[in-house]
Amino acid sequence: MLTTGQVGLSARDEVEPSFFARTAVLLAAALGGARPSVPDVAPVSVLAGTAIAGCLLATVLFVDGDGTLDPLLTVGVAPRTSQSAPLWRRLHRVSSPLATRADRVPAQPWCASRLEPGIFTHPEAGQWIGCLERCLAWTWIRYVEEGCWPGIH
Repeated sequence: MLTTGQVGLSARDEVEPSFFARTAVLLAAALGGARPSVPDVAPVSVLAGTAIAGCLLATVLFVDGDGTLDPLLTVGVAPRTSQSAPLWRRLHRVSSPLATRADRVPAQPWCASRLEPGIFTHPEAGQWIGCLERCLAWTWIRYVEEGCWPGIH
């Protein structure tokens, strides 16, 4: 967690196997340019994402009643790739202070998240957003390792 400096390990088996398929559908839609709804969560939220040379950069956004999007969390996932350092630095390009340093890239694979201002307005998202983060990370790493994600070589 870039915002707090909290570090933890996550095992692949922490993610329920049935979540991989659901998360893959969500990721595919986000990477295709859509903003798919995150299923079964409150507040209503969507996912935006982009793939950068084998890495994933994704943001979970709250959808206000008038359609305004309010970022809750940004996640970066770096499997074993040469692009992990640029992604790490990109995650650090914010005006608010972070507890981690842009010049200290962790060993790969890694998943890093940054709290966005909307999480403080919608703290109820904290009940599910960590689970979504792990599902996104392990789904992405799995597909990159297996070489079966479109556009991954």
